[in-house]
Amino acid sequence: MSFSRRHNSKREIKMRKLDSTKVRPLKTEQLLHIEDHDFALRPGFGGSPIPVGIDVQVESIDSISEVDMDFTMTLYLRHYWKDERLSFQSNKNKSMTFDGRLIKKIWVPDVFFVHSKRSFIHDTTVENIMLRVYPDGNVLFSLRITVSAMCFMDFSRFPLDTQNCSLELESYAYNEDDLMLYWKHGNKSLSTDEHISLSQFFIEEFSASSGLAFYSSTGITTVLTMSTIMTGVSASMPQVSYIKAVDVYLWISFLFVFLSVIEYAAVNYLTTIEERKQLKKRGKASGMYSMDAVQAMAFDGCFHDTDVDMDLSPFPEPCEENETRTSQTNVSNADTPRLKRKRSLKGNDLQQQKPCSTACPVKAAANRSSRGGVEEKRFLPAFSFQDRKMPKKGGKIAEVAKETQAECKRPKLDTAVSPSVLSFESPESLFRSLISPIKEEVFFRDYWEQKPLLVQRNDVLVAAYYQSLFQLAHLKELCSQGLCYGRDVNVCRCVNGKKKVLNKEGRVNYMQLKKDFDQKKATIQFHQPQRFKEELWKIQEKLECYFGSLVGSNVYITPQGSQGLPPHYDDVEVFILQLEGEKHWRLYKPTVPLAREYNVEPEDRIGSPTHEFILKPGDLLYFPRGTIHQADTPQGISYSTHVTISTYQNNSWGDFLLDAIPGLVFDTAKEDVALRTSIPRQLLMVDTADCTKKLSSLLRRLADRLENSRELRSSDMKKDFIMHRLPPCLGCDSDPLTPGRV
Repeated sequence: MSFSRRHNSKREIKMRKLDSTKVRPLKTEQLLHIEDHDFALRPGFGGSPIPVGIDVQVESIDSISEVDMDFTMTLYLRHYWKDERLSFQSNKNKSMTFDGRLIKKIWVPDVFFVHSKRSFIHDTTVENIMLRVYPDGNVLFSLRITVSAMCFMDFSRFPLDTQNCSLELESYAYNEDDLMLYWKHGNKSLSTDEHISLSQFFIEEFSASSGLAFYSSTGITTVLTMSTIMTGVSASMPQVSYIKAVDVYLWISFLFVFLSVIEYAAVNYLTTIEERKQLKKRGKASGMYSMDAVQAMAFDGCFHDTDVDMDLSPFPEPCEENETRTSQTNVSNADTPRLKRKRSLKGNDLQQQKPCSTACPVKAAANRSSRGGVEEKRFLPAFSFQDRKMPKKGGKIAEVAKETQAECKRPKLDTAVSPSVLSFESPESLFRSLISPIKEEVFFRDYWEQKPLLVQRNDVLVAAYYQSLFQLAHLKELCSQGLCYGRDVNVCRCVNGKKKVLNKEGRVNYMQLKKDFDQKKATIQFHQPQRFKEELWKIQEKLECYFGSLVGSNVYITPQGSQGLPPHYDDVEVFILQLEGEKHWRLYKPTVPLAREYNVEPEDRIGSPTHEFILKPGDLLYFPRGTIHQADTPQGISYSTHVTISTYQNNSWGDFLLDAIPGLVFDTAKEDVALRTSIPRQLLMVDTADCTKKLSSLLRRLADRLENSRELRSSDMKKDFIMHRLPPCLGCDSDPLTPGRV
């Protein structure tokens, strides 16, 4: 009996052990500490938004339906984010790869396809899901998906239409305060198989910002349609031995359609031949520009410093009072097509170049210069900037003018094909060429946030390039694109020291705009012209990379004898590029240095101008935020056009502290109990003067943590910059992040 009891007790112990293993966690869950965290919440809940990188590889485009207005494609969708809750110890620093079973137990981004009709994850032979976790908590989540989405098509030009089909990704539950989507690898985040093709469409391009573009084939589709109709009618009719009336109709229709295709092909061929002849003629004309800087300028606008010996003489600082300059050479305004060439001119000798550009810091109101010129993409370091003293008024001005004009003579250039005088190789080179000949270190040491800088040039190449950025003549075409008052265009005039707005309702009518400009002497303020001008887009995108701050722009076109805005100061750093005509500027001493907001100042308060001068095409003007200024177009000048490029709005140390301190307090309070103690009773009801010592002590704690911390959280400023910065212009080499809505 005793032996039997012993045997039964062992069996009971064994059964208990078996029962205790029913809820044993998996080794993977133990390694990743899944049971220790609440994965219903996103990583870093309560803090800054979690960045989630996205990249897409398109495997195939399965179909495009004009009838249903949708398209179907198969793609690999990859997500990248960091979740420190999934970090684990690894001696070899190797990642771990899992299948879809772990997805249900951790947090993953809730990305969905906007305007999707149908979609599914492939599941042969198993679900096509991959999860890879790295020791530091970085996560890669990949899916193979087929999705059908709406494509809003416009058939007004069918069958010569081009359709843009976009596949948009968004977070379903989180807003931008919690989750921020961005392209992981910039423009390279969208990859495709080069062998992808469609039967009725030509695929023009895939873009990480605008989706997919398809170009439908021309009359061939109509021919095939007629053939299908003929076959269908023949199959549905009785087989008879004679010709039916419908057969005659269909064959005649087919013949006309076929002949129209032949006509289209012939016209297209002849037009192409003619265009090539015109391009060859323009190429020969470009080769004739063998004078001065044209020889050193590649057709793509790049200066090759190996081709010439550069002579950069010291730049003269003060401008001579009453010195005379000859008027600028006229520049052709003809609107001819732009030519994009990649070859450059080699072997040209520029050692004997004549000086044709002058720049001087703004010194005093008495230094009025009447110099002409133009400035733009700075690729002209071969110019020798020499201080040439001109004779006083009453001397042999005519002879000097004739001599200077001969030295600076250039062939007339069409603004549409003007070579670039700015360097787009990098953000730094762009800024250096923009302010040239002023050195970068001199600019930030002597002028940035301190005082104005005036750079005046007398170079027709720079003038022609500046003029190509934006012209009054461009407005007619732009108005046909649906511009609206307020959003795109403001019409205003300064009357008795106040700004009078003359905007109409709704869309901008060009004839009405021209009437206000000619008869009411109103200034046209064009907002954000980089949306329509690729060159301005490239300039602003590079400057945003250079400054690390958003860059905006406005174009101002003012008729003669008129002023658009009253004296005021801005909350931005301002760079003025004079494009057309001349502008009379007056600058005044700031009443609020480095101002944080826009404000209009009355004439009786600002006093006399500290600087007064005339800007001509190609000139550059910089002044810090807070600088009071006003400008008008002089009599005798038909109109003036300039573009204002502005940056550093709300980008000061004070703004950064306002943005970073809340996050610093939030993080410190997690570890420092002193910040979690309650405030005294009735503190919010009485004077807080007695609490200053306590607040000073807590601020010192924050300062100590700040000195010892590696990272300072700045959520709103960084998010605003990343979400609203310009993506790279198509064709640019730069590849910065393009976050936001994918």
